Amino acid sequence: MNHKKKIYRVAEAARLAGVSASTLRLWEKEDLIVPDRSEKGHRRYDADHVTRLKRIASLRKDRRLTIAGIREDLRKSSPETGTPRDASDAIPEMKKRKQLEDENARLNRIVAEQTLELNMLREVHSPKRPRPARKREG
Repeated sequence: MNHKKKIYRVAEAARLAGVSASTLRLWEKEDLIVPDRSEKGHRRYDADHVTRLKRIASLRKDRRLTIAGIREDLRKSSPETGTPRDASDAIPEMKKRKQLEDENARLNRIVAEQTLELNMLREVHSPKRPRPARKREG
C-alpha cells in the first residue's frame, strides 16, 4: 500500500497556518522553517511543516513573541514540529543534570576541606613572630 504524504505549496501551507505566503517566506529567511524543495526549486511543505507553521503562528499571535523569542521557544521544543517535547524525552537530561549537580556538590566539599586543611598547615608552619619584649619594671 503506497501512502504518499500530502504536499502543500506555499499558498496552501500559509492558508492552513493562518498566515500569508510572504510571512512564510520571511520565516524561512529567518530560519524558523525549512521547507523541502521540488526539483525546480519550489517550496514544498508536508504535514510536519504545517504543524510547525501553526506553532510559529501561535507563538507570534497569542504570545506576541519576536522572531528571536520564537526561535528560542522552538529551540527548546522538538526540532521537527516545534511542539513541546514529550516529558519522557527530558528524563535522561534531568538524570544527567542531577548527577552533575551531585558531582559538583561533592567537589565543592572537597575544595572546602582542602582549603581548611591548607590554612591550618600554613598556621602551623608559619614562622613564629617574636613577641614584643616586656618592659621591666623596677
